[in-house]
Amino acid sequence: MVRWLPLMIFFVIGITLSSYYYYEESVTNAAIRSFEQGEKLAEKGNYKEAQNKFEEAKAQRDQFPAAQTNQNMMKTAIEVESTLNSAEKARKKDDYSQALELVDNAETELNQFKGPLVTDLQNDIASARTTVMVAELKFDMKGKKSVEALKPVLTRAETLEVDEAKEVANQIRNQIIEFSMNEANKHLKDNQFSKALYAVEDGLQINSENEKLLNLKSVIEKRKNAFEEEQQKRIEQAMVAAAKEEEMNRTNAIELVDAKTSVTEYNELKITGNVKSKATVPVSSIGASYQVLDSEGKVFRKGEVYINPETLYPEDTGKFDFTIYEIDKDVKNLDEYTVKIDHFTWFVE
Repeated sequence: MVRWLPLMIFFVIGITLSSYYYYEESVTNAAIRSFEQGEKLAEKGNYKEAQNKFEEAKAQRDQFPAAQTNQNMMKTAIEVESTLNSAEKARKKDDYSQALELVDNAETELNQFKGPLVTDLQNDIASARTTVMVAELKFDMKGKKSVEALKPVLTRAETLEVDEAKEVANQIRNQIIEFSMNEANKHLKDNQFSKALYAVEDGLQINSENEKLLNLKSVIEKRKNAFEEEQQKRIEQAMVAAAKEEEMNRTNAIELVDAKTSVTEYNELKITGNVKSKATVPVSSIGASYQVLDSEGKVFRKGEVYINPETLYPEDTGKFDFTIYEIDKDVKNLDEYTVKIDHFTWFVE
């Protein structure tokens, strides 16, 4: 019996060690299973359940640094989800500054972790930021009344290389084109061709191949040329009319209305007459050169008389009168004498 004692002790120790080994192995395997389950839950976005599994793995195997790290990561992931939910609420209230600040906070919280488990969260953060920025673009483009007001919004939209932002950018471009066309048409109605072309060019800077803008530009240029040609014709016609008017004012400003002679009781010859101004400007110092003809048509007397009033305005009338005294007693038949106005002289004012 004593001889077998060492062998029995060795056998007991072996069994004990084997049992302990298998126990430790089973504990380790359980911890690993919990850890792996936690990873799968985390990959599906079930961060609270994943946190419980990592905590369970850590409880099963106290010396499990990866489980501790992932447990902390899940705690942060839950906080990040909460922050992103708050950002979404702020976005729905159109508080875009607050929403973007919360998204940035979520990103800062997650930056301390690396690895595949944070990839989905990083994508969620990027998606949330894009959603807020696109929503802000749509909000900012509303109510804008001019091309200049829309340009900064378009610049921001073009910096976001996502499909939603590209769609918003296209909407803004279309709106800018409509604004440009409306502005151009408004100026075109007033014949303000330079302003109309400037408005069209403003739109073409956004879309240089837009058919509507190019057609409108062609219409403006044709109307501009036609207007300028017509304006040149009017100027030339006005110049001709002005030349004719000036010529008339210089050469044919005064019209004789009537001139007649009469004999006074003292056997004197009285001449009276009326004139009218055909000038388009005031004329003054109007003189009438006259000849008095006898009954045989011979010149009896000639001279010049001035019209009253001294200045005549367009369409005004004036008159003249004078008397020939000291007529020889041998002169007879004064009632047959006539007066002839040779020409007028005047000054154009």
